[in-house]
Amino acid sequence: MNNKLRGYLAMLGVLIAWGSSYSISKVAMYYMSPFVLTMYRFGFGGLLLFLIGRGLVINRRYVINALLNGALFVVFLNLAIKYSSNPALVSVLVYTQPIFVLILSIALYGEKPTALQVVGIIMAFSGLLIAVGVYSFDIGDAIAILSGFIWALGTHYYRRKLIHEDLIRLNASMAVISALIAAPTLIINPHMKLTLNAIAWGIIVALVAQVMGFLLWFLGVKDLGPVTASSISILVPASAYLFALLILGKVPTEMEVIGSAITLAGVLISQLRV
Repeated sequence: MNNKLRGYLAMLGVLIAWGSSYSISKVAMYYMSPFVLTMYRFGFGGLLLFLIGRGLVINRRYVINALLNGALFVVFLNLAIKYSSNPALVSVLVYTQPIFVLILSIALYGEKPTALQVVGIIMAFSGLLIAVGVYSFDIGDAIAILSGFIWALGTHYYRRKLIHEDLIRLNASMAVISALIAAPTLIINPHMKLTLNAIAWGIIVALVAQVMGFLLWFLGVKDLGPVTASSISILVPASAYLFALLILGKVPTEMEVIGSAITLAGVLISQLRV
């Protein structure tokens, strides 16, 4: 199998893993609080990544990375999934991250946006207004947008401080450190049903979202390059809608479909280099 074919197959796996993770997480939270699910994801997922990566690194840069790209992001992501009416819509709101990355580049570093980037930003936020609706906008939607912004902050930090690190060891370290950082949130709500179903769903989320998703993502980036892999990953929300239908029986509204399509088109346009 040539590397490009392997890369595209890996990215197909990413679309399945991360697209399904929103609905799987929603089901898992029938049995446990968002904070307990966060500990499952980082605890169990971090253990497996540690075994694969064969080591951990703990220093100030790794802790900051874990705070932004790990603990804060996943806690807010789980809260968004918990309180949003549609977990697939959460995926669209979270994947505005590239737009926030671009806005932060303009605000922090004085980068001048191209005309296409401006068009992309306007399209993305116009799509959001259509998708969530002025009157149906809920706390879950707001938290999802906040998590996309936090992910953008983490992306900037990663690019400036950690871009040359070993990715598997970095993410193994991030998961373990994130578990330690997120542990105090259990005080807020430590609820979990002590059943085999609850344990099984917690482990499934860790395996799918934290382990399988990231390992396939790294393989896709390695074989296709970050630009191609990132462009394909924008299809994750479309996959999330499909899995929300299959797993939860959640049929998107017409406005959600139209708004999400406009948002994702805007995100894609903002990333074009011409």
